[in-house]
Amino acid sequence: MITSRWGLPSPSTQKALTTWPTDFSRDVPTIPCHSHNDYWRRVPLYDALAAGCTGVEADVWIDSELKDDLYVGHTRKSLTSARTLKSLYVEPLLTILNNQNYLSNGSTVHATSPLLGVFETSPTTSLTLLIDLKTASESTFPLVLSALQPLLENNYLTTWTEEKGLIPGPVTVVGTGLTNFTSAILSPENSNPRIIFFDAPLPALASLTLADDNDYNRNNSHYASVSFDVEIGKPFLGMMMPAQVRKVRKQVEAAKEKGLLSRYWDTPAWPVRVKTGVWDVLQREGVGMLSVDDLAGVRGFWEGVEKIPVVGKGV
Repeated sequence: MITSRWGLPSPSTQKALTTWPTDFSRDVPTIPCHSHNDYWRRVPLYDALAAGCTGVEADVWIDSELKDDLYVGHTRKSLTSARTLKSLYVEPLLTILNNQNYLSNGSTVHATSPLLGVFETSPTTSLTLLIDLKTASESTFPLVLSALQPLLENNYLTTWTEEKGLIPGPVTVVGTGLTNFTSAILSPENSNPRIIFFDAPLPALASLTLADDNDYNRNNSHYASVSFDVEIGKPFLGMMMPAQVRKVRKQVEAAKEKGLLSRYWDTPAWPVRVKTGVWDVLQREGVGMLSVDDLAGVRGFWEGVEKIPVVGKGV
């Protein structure tokens, strides 16, 4: 397994990558969970995939003191030349998807079928790569577009054009943080084709008027997100109250109507009973993605090991 070989001499890790299609993900059922701050994992990207998460997140910066590249880290002082968007995500995804879709002689695995995704158990599932811009959109976004070109050239990205509409791919890229909706997502540079979609503001979807109906839709957005702590608030005595559950329900339904995946970040992390109770409510209400820091916990929750149905009464 790649995660167990991480840190060993590179030939060992490379050997693990070459057996990806029949080794790494063969027994991994997918979970609609988003690996929050994925780059903090012991093995970025791979730990999340091993848990079955169908979404990962990278905080991306440009830094004038380092060479012209896109660096991944939570704060500016954590940036290093060894941790870039290319090295942690673009190149590994290229390797994984090439191994999934091409034989050693260069021929395709399934010549007449759509390209396979990263999961052997669910090959049509698209992995969401959330790119959180930490530096100005106008300077960072063009570099992200450039960094993604190898994935686009191999037809591994979900795309949209006015002529062909939305074409799903093995990887769907979403811009958040300082990503500007108008000047970046809707820019000509990202429209032919569009390869980066928006992380729409979830609360706004439930209040949009008919005149605003086309602002956020599946042609330009993919996620619809908000902070759980800010928008919903802390559970009362460890339980979500009826009004909180109703608010979640309304927002989740609004996202579904737009064809977007709802997501709440900053959900309770402790105690475990409260954490899994909130997960239970969100899962029951049909949230699109569970944003998680605890990969082992969400794996156990999804399998029913830790699932504790703590819900608000009288909802």
